[in-house]
Amino acid sequence: MSIGFTIPVVMLCHGPVSDARSIGMIVVCFALMGLLNTFFAYFLTFSIQCLMVRYDKHFWVDKHADAEKGAARKPDKALCEGSPTNSSLTIGLDSSAESSETDEPTPQHAPNPHAQTDTPSLRTHLQLWALRNPILLLCWLLTFTIGLPLRYRAGNDVPLATLLLFSSWLTTLAIQAAIKSTPARLPAWLGTVLAGVLNPVLWTSLAMVAYVFADAALSGRSLPAMLATLQTHTPLSTLILQTTVTTTTNPNATTPTPTPTPAAGDVAITLLNAGLVAWGLKLYAHRGRVVSRAGLACCGVSAGLALGNAALGPALAGRRWGLGVGPEGAALAFAARSVTVALAGPVMGLLGGDVGLNAAMVVGGGIVYQMGLGLGVGRWLERTGTGTGVETQTQTQTGGGRDREERAAVTTRRRPNDPRVVAAGVTVGINAAAMGTAYLYEAQSESAPYAALSMIALGVMTVVFSSIPPLAGWIVKSVAE
Repeated sequence: MSIGFTIPVVMLCHGPVSDARSIGMIVVCFALMGLLNTFFAYFLTFSIQCLMVRYDKHFWVDKHADAEKGAARKPDKALCEGSPTNSSLTIGLDSSAESSETDEPTPQHAPNPHAQTDTPSLRTHLQLWALRNPILLLCWLLTFTIGLPLRYRAGNDVPLATLLLFSSWLTTLAIQAAIKSTPARLPAWLGTVLAGVLNPVLWTSLAMVAYVFADAALSGRSLPAMLATLQTHTPLSTLILQTTVTTTTNPNATTPTPTPTPAAGDVAITLLNAGLVAWGLKLYAHRGRVVSRAGLACCGVSAGLALGNAALGPALAGRRWGLGVGPEGAALAFAARSVTVALAGPVMGLLGGDVGLNAAMVVGGGIVYQMGLGLGVGRWLERTGTGTGVETQTQTQTGGGRDREERAAVTTRRRPNDPRVVAAGVTVGINAAAMGTAYLYEAQSESAPYAALSMIALGVMTVVFSSIPPLAGWIVKSVAE
């Protein structure tokens, strides 16, 4: 679904920031708001959740018993390969592993020095890779056999742009998956950095920007004309609604109003919208956690930060009272700095913000958080404010030299309303939007439902606050020169 983020980033070419100072101020304001949002999202949620669960005797009293049990059992295998084993942000627990464990040691067989290892040939590697990536090969085949001929023989831009979009996306995903699946060949930190840098949204956006400039140079068309071929603002939902309205209002019409043909960007936005609906089903699957005190804390903190970002973000960035980000549309983009693109679009339409810059900030925040979670920021977040928690007690009882994997089994035993898990999920959902939430679901993290709920609550409340005329008028005036 994250493929929907690429086209808004490409649309930055419509009105690029001209001077270096404006770019620098945008980066500074982006980083400053990110730090403030992270701080307030985590510590507000953590504090509220601690107040809500402080009278739950079973939550706080059973730590000693859990520590003794955790020291005697082995840690469950992490479902996210290469992820730290003591963070609920990056792993999931296999509950069936505990019951299948035995105390008998696994027999070790000495390697046979005469045994020969058959090394697969290059041809075998290529065949196996092709079998694992048939859709990728099909997309590139259709790009050269259908997309290019239709573009340069019939003048139809849509097939080439759409096929190139999916080909670039799938290629980056394949490279990223190859890096993640070979952790033994690379240091853990290097594999995480490479997987984060090779972000599909980033590189697919760069590939589409290169396509736009190359096609504009070859065809002699202007840049705005080329960008117009990428998005006509007619996703599937628009087509369905327009057909319904036409049939209802004038069923006997012989010449209906022509509808623009969907382009590559409209296909991508359709997938993004469908992904958000699918996340609603994910939330329903975790309704026991969402409809609880933890869910109430998520919604409350998200609503408060939505109001703060919408009202104070543009003021902090604008030239009137803030850091001097210009033009006004760029400053207004900070009203929805970390709101997912599907919900940030209406906000930018109401306030007149820069849609492309807003999408770039959302993608940038997602990339930074994905890399940070892989490098261990999640473990630091979970330990913050819990110096007398389970892990500390386990170290005291078992000794500082006890193997870290034995302590990890205790640390990863989270209760449903654990303030650390809830606060970490809210922090990721508010700051990393869909990309960070997708990362948590991929890692089967316990924080993922709270991240999804916070992301949706932040977006919905930002739209609500931006729809209030007095508040929207004040926000626009706060960036006026």
